[in-house]
Amino acid sequence: MSTVIRAAGPDDVEAICTLLHTKMNSKFSIERWSRLMSYPWLDDKPDYGVVVESDGQILGYTGLIYSERMIGDEQRGFRQERFASMSSWYLDKSLRGRGLGKGMLLATMEDTSLTYTIFTNSSKPIGIVKALGYQVLDDRRYHWHKSGDGSSEIIVRQDFNEIFTRATAIQKQILTDMQAMPVTPVHVEFNGRDALLFFSIKTKGEDVLWFDLLYTSDAALFTDSAPWLTNALLPDTPAVLAADSRLIDTPPEGTLCEYLPVERHYLSQNVEPRDIDFLYSELQLLDLKLD
Repeated sequence: MSTVIRAAGPDDVEAICTLLHTKMNSKFSIERWSRLMSYPWLDDKPDYGVVVESDGQILGYTGLIYSERMIGDEQRGFRQERFASMSSWYLDKSLRGRGLGKGMLLATMEDTSLTYTIFTNSSKPIGIVKALGYQVLDDRRYHWHKSGDGSSEIIVRQDFNEIFTRATAIQKQILTDMQAMPVTPVHVEFNGRDALLFFSIKTKGEDVLWFDLLYTSDAALFTDSAPWLTNALLPDTPAVLAADSRLIDTPPEGTLCEYLPVERHYLSQNVEPRDIDFLYSELQLLDLKLD
């Protein structure tokens, strides 16, 4: 039996999507799986991740979703970095126990100039990715619940065109890239400052609507405005505003905090956790819940 681990290319897309649909999760259609290979924000994709090919048949896949991002802030300045978000680690049962799963992961980590992220809500791969050098990106998140009427001190805008006209050049690129994705942009003005936010809004648990923060252009502003933003943005029905700890500044004492069901992980020589958000990942492409 001839078995190789190699880069995934355009000719592999149909076989990859069929494998993921039939073996990994049949609830996701082949078309839905194909979004991992057809994302619009980067024309020059180095590859689609790696595959395990055995006797001409693709029986394993680890996806990589690439993006080029401007990171930083007004105080530190901005610079461009390239990211790779890992997705859909799967190996056919007939090939397990031979080191091929680990081999796929190692093959995705070869370019040390990249920042790699793993946002899975499954604990299965965590032990092995830690052993390969991935570090904990975040292990906690904070919650805010609606406590009264919205404050006149905060202005919240949700109309895309209005948000776009107020955005910086960097923010306009993110808005354009995310326009067709299942995310909600919000522009906030508070205490003479403004910020662009992106949320994933999903129902979880017992019909509780979660507004998960995916991105903020100003962590300090979000932290300062969170109680007022919660009152202005959330409905009167059960709902939660939530943010991973790295995306905010130190919250006021008494802010609800919990440990994440599964830690987030990253691998980088160039980028700090505070500059790693959730955009440009499988979360948008597959329309997944954060947890």
